[in-house]
This record gives sequence, C-alpha cells and structure tokens, in this order.
Amino acid sequence: MRRYRPLLLILALLLMPFAVGAGLYAWGWHPDQPGNHGELLSPPRALPPLADASGQPLGKQDFDGHWSLVVAGPGPCDTACRNWIVATRQIHVALYKQMPRVQRTWLSDQAAPDVAPLHALQPDLHAAVARSAAARAAFDLDGHGHRVYVVDPLGKIILRYAPDADPHNILKDMERLLRYAWAG
Repeated sequence: MRRYRPLLLILALLLMPFAVGAGLYAWGWHPDQPGNHGELLSPPRALPPLADASGQPLGKQDFDGHWSLVVAGPGPCDTACRNWIVATRQIHVALYKQMPRVQRTWLSDQAAPDVAPLHALQPDLHAAVARSAAARAAFDLDGHGHRVYVVDPLGKIILRYAPDADPHNILKDMERLLRYAWAG
C-alpha cells in the first residue's frame, strides 16, 4: 500500500476539481454576474423573414455564415440610429482580424427606407425591412429607440442591447463570442 501512495495522491489531486464542481452544481451555486453585457435571449429567437430596401425578400443565406450586428428601430434613421450605425462600424473595425466574420445591418419597419445617405457614408452596411408582425416582434420594433441585436451564423437572434447600452460592452461580447465560436 505504501508504494501506491504517490499514485493515489496524484489521482486524488486530479479528481478534486471535478468533485468540487459537481458539489457546486448539486447545491445550485451560480456566479453572481453573467459573462455577457447584453440581454441573452433564452430561448434564442429565430430570424423572421425580412426584405431588402427595395422590397425583395432576403433569404436565410444572407445571414448564414456571418455574425450580424443589427441596428433595429421603428421609423426612419434618426440621430440615435445614425449614432448606433457609427458605433457598430467602430465595433466592427475594432474586431480587426475577425472583421470578415461579422456583417452589419440596419433594420427598419418602413416600407421603402431611404438607404442612400447611409450607403454613401458606409457602403458595407446592409439594409433590411421588417414587413411582418413576426419580424416586428422579433426585433421589438413596437418599442421606442434603436437597439442593437446580435444574430448568430445559424440565423438565431441571441443578444439584445438596450438603447442606452455602452458600445464597449458590445465589443467585449463580440470579442468573446468570436473567440469561442467555431461557426461564422
């Protein structure tokens, strides 16, 4: 038995983190603060059918394979909307090497939004229109203010940020998502 003591000690040291973790899980312990800054939508919302600015339906392939930062709000793009579009562009640029994995979209509920001024400043910005009640509900377009949403590469809306959210927190969440995600 004496000669197995080092082996048993090593085995006990290797199993101790699993035993502590199982105990914490069994007693229902949770961290006080989640790791994300935005509101995690649980369960994630499916991406509803959307249209482009000219009214043509956008396919799921327009969002497949990319993470999307969606600036969504009712009505035309006002000052707050433009500020969010600039902020999401800065977030996009700050992602540096991960930029090709992310696209940006402005979502409105107007029938034919005027995207020419936005495209003149930011040609990589996509425009979408929420034509159905399901699309309006998925992006909370009946509320006030513009919000930022994160859509994963599988077409699920997973995070929502308040109209007064800090863009630095969105950047932190995006960096974390892109670091650990294989998709997109």
